[in-house]
Amino acid sequence: MLVDYIRVYSQPTLRSAVTLDLRKRDRAREHLIGLIESRAIGQAIPSERQLSADLGISRPTLRAVVDDLVRDGWLVREHGRGMFVGSPKIAQEIVGGPSPTGGAAYPPAPGTWTSRVLSHSVVPAGTLVASRLRVTSGTPVLRIARQRLVDGEAISLETIHVLDEMVPSIDVMALESGSFYAMLREQFGVIPTEADQVHEAAAAGATEAALLGLVEGAPILTLERVTRDQNGRSFEFTRASYRADRYRVTSHLSLTGPAESRHTRITSVEDPAGLQDQATP
Repeated sequence: MLVDYIRVYSQPTLRSAVTLDLRKRDRAREHLIGLIESRAIGQAIPSERQLSADLGISRPTLRAVVDDLVRDGWLVREHGRGMFVGSPKIAQEIVGGPSPTGGAAYPPAPGTWTSRVLSHSVVPAGTLVASRLRVTSGTPVLRIARQRLVDGEAISLETIHVLDEMVPSIDVMALESGSFYAMLREQFGVIPTEADQVHEAAAAGATEAALLGLVEGAPILTLERVTRDQNGRSFEFTRASYRADRYRVTSHLSLTGPAESRHTRITSVEDPAGLQDQATP
């Protein structure tokens, strides 16, 4: 691949052709996004043949743009019927520090987020959970499994582990309509202030597939997060799985601020998910 790029950019004629093709793709993408935004989900858009003629570009060039939009969920291609406006992926932005208002490092994600508590119980911390929370194995932790939905569609599964001594008599079922982090602040005086979070690609297991409406082995995006409170104590360890076809993470990087602000560590996550429990706790 690198050799191909070197060959192209060492020849002015080929370089000019590639540049022209990219410009055509950009123009086609802008045109298609405009069409999509002017229509409702499920509404048809013109055929590739018609769009190619309207834009004055080749079918292969247009098809490459359409393929990208299908992959991102903007369009749905149905064999024998045409192309229709789809539901684009939910984009959750992660920024490298607190918001100007002192809230989360996660701006609100699109859609109406709700939760469904699947199970909850106090269990002894196993080796993994204990190491993440920096406690001894066997320490009581409250484990909550919940399904996250956006506009009624299952998007993710979460298993939350929180030190039981910090949340006595918590109303777990209230998490279906309220914010976990807001509850911690208001009822228990626990202020989430810092977190380490890791995202990885994985394949859906049988249980994940069933609860997320996927086929077993479908791609998912996994998350692991350890959250610390205002005293620097690790109190929460969460593992989550997101539908890769409906959810993506974007990052905002500040490259001109002080050196200490230009890192990938996420801080001041008072309520990841847009202050009121939208994307993550």
